[in-house]
Amino acid sequence: MKNDSDLQDRSEGEIAGYRDVLQLIHASFDAIPVRESVILQLHKEMYRYNSIDGGTWKNADNLISKTFPDGTKRIRFEPVSVKTPNAMEQVCDELRERISKQDVEPLILLSVFILDFLSIHPFNDGNGRIARLLTILLLYQFGFEVGRYISLEKIIEESKEEYYETLRKSSIDWHEGTNDIFPWINYLQGTIVAAYKDLESRVGVIESQKGGKRQRVHSFIDKKLGYFTKSNIRNACPDVSEATINRVLSELKEQQLIESVGLGRNAKWKKK
Repeated sequence: MKNDSDLQDRSEGEIAGYRDVLQLIHASFDAIPVRESVILQLHKEMYRYNSIDGGTWKNADNLISKTFPDGTKRIRFEPVSVKTPNAMEQVCDELRERISKQDVEPLILLSVFILDFLSIHPFNDGNGRIARLLTILLLYQFGFEVGRYISLEKIIEESKEEYYETLRKSSIDWHEGTNDIFPWINYLQGTIVAAYKDLESRVGVIESQKGGKRQRVHSFIDKKLGYFTKSNIRNACPDVSEATINRVLSELKEQQLIESVGLGRNAKWKKK
């Protein structure tokens, strides 16, 4: 994972590429729109250290299958054909429309988008890794930054069988638009909850060492010069819930101690 390491083989190249894209998302998530051209660019960056032609849609139909110990195979799902660009354009347009309308709970919207992405299976290789990078990207954009501290990849790897089984169940009749999305939604939401529980178990001692959660939010704001955002507070107090942060901000605003500039998740705050 060190930036100055000499890469020995394809596996190390793939890890290095994944690392670079993940660092890009950490640093610039709010400037990365989820559209098909951007997804292609992320895929290209992920394979920059390999001879694989990254950044291009698949050039042949592919099947998602499982190989059993006796050598037999079972087809899990037959993704969209090589008409990938049209399918990706459609799901990205639908995602942006729903984000704009704000008529779907963000974590549900994220889960359905990732299910559609995996059902399209747009690349010859690397679909799972790009799906998980897109998951982290959208989580950040929706205000959930647990991926900075806890590896979602690790949690998914440890529940790989459930991952594939729920994906199989939720992709049945996907082409007809009558698939049951809830097995996959429940799985992915459970993964996110597991990440937050892991985070809480690691930083739970902070509360007793540095004061209550509300007090630490107050302390952060008191010491802050200039503008700040809820994202700044979450980074400084990763174990404090969104609800607690919102309550503190609302109370301070009612007391006319702070004021907001802008609306929604991009709003900035400053002390009066």
